[in-house]
Amino acid sequence: MWFKSLQIYRITGGNITPDQLEDALSKRALQECLQLELQSRGWMWPRDEKENFVHVFGQHMLVALGIEKKLLPATVVNQHAKARIIQIEQQQGYKPGKKQVRDIKESVLIELLPRAFAQRRKTYAWIDPKGKWFVVDTANTNKADELLEVLFQSVDDLTLEPLDTKTSPSAAMTRWLSGDEPPSVFTIDRDCELQGMDDEKATVRYTHHVLDAAETTRHIKAGKKVTKLAMTWGQKISFVLHDNLQLRRIVPLDILKESAETTEELFDSDFALMTGELSQMLPDIVDALGGEDNT
Repeated sequence: MWFKSLQIYRITGGNITPDQLEDALSKRALQECLQLELQSRGWMWPRDEKENFVHVFGQHMLVALGIEKKLLPATVVNQHAKARIIQIEQQQGYKPGKKQVRDIKESVLIELLPRAFAQRRKTYAWIDPKGKWFVVDTANTNKADELLEVLFQSVDDLTLEPLDTKTSPSAAMTRWLSGDEPPSVFTIDRDCELQGMDDEKATVRYTHHVLDAAETTRHIKAGKKVTKLAMTWGQKISFVLHDNLQLRRIVPLDILKESAETTEELFDSDFALMTGELSQMLPDIVDALGGEDNT
């Protein structure tokens, strides 16, 4: 299993061991939403067929936060509330006031919640205590924050900081498209986005397009900066680097996969390949951006 997007953090404090983490997460396992709950959060098994909250392979660990949400669209609530409001208006001879309408909607919501369908989703996180990496598989900052919030509620004495580099991704990507060569381990692909720095933020996007140096330089001289750039690392992994240091559209290329006979072996093989390659790629990205900014 390969992560598709990376929200990257550094482990700055706390000593995480698989046994300690397993014990901590098991105490906050995901529970079904109660009748009047809209949402429930808790930890799930990373692999459905294996009853462990922490999947371990070598020094690497994988955990999964589960979110269960009741599916109750506002249009459904409003539809039932409207019918109730009309009925009450007919009974009392005048339209309900704002407070009464608000109370009616809350009452309808409470009545409908027990009948709402529940939907679950997982958000995965990879932990490398030795390399001090904590990586969440999402492009959504709110989902990453949600996972960290539950993590800190579950695990004592753990501290994380978002990865920060001395050179901003936007500044480095802009230089690379202005004529400077990226480090030799990286190649520039055919997707990028440039955005103006004024209030209008005029945007130019290239998709599957050969990036002509003269053309991109013209946009940069006109006051635009690069906010997204597709790249390949070591001819092994392609990705899109964003100006907020997110990596998206992670795709492994021509990486030799070991043969696996069972689902368990395949999961372990994919996880081992992913963590092994990303453990080498992330330091190269940090070096390309001038090293870490620990100030």
